[in-house]
Amino acid sequence: MSKFYAALVAALLLAPAAYAADQKMAAPDIKKNLEATASDPAKLKAYCSMSKKMDEIGDDEKKAEAAGDEIDGYFKTLGDDFENAWDAGQDAADGSPEASAMDEAVALLDGKCK
Repeated sequence: MSKFYAALVAALLLAPAAYAADQKMAAPDIKKNLEATASDPAKLKAYCSMSKKMDEIGDDEKKAEAAGDEIDGYFKTLGDDFENAWDAGQDAADGSPEASAMDEAVALLDGKCK
């Protein structure tokens, strides 16, 4: 869960979540938008780099703030659809279909990182 905490901190600091807050994204859309990253080599590379950085950050808020620009750059590379799905998955209640969709998509993407 530390990767998710770091992403949440980064999202709150850097990525406006107005769209996700105004628009509920359904579980299938979360999964589809996140998993679409797997078919784009540049986006997959950005996701894998972001995931590695988030692992390094862990629960350290100072590290998350220091890496803010870097993580923001990854989100820009990954695109609005990815970011909106990510935000919706982060905002979803634990155990909800939306949270499960995010967990499944992240597991698939993590499995493609080398």
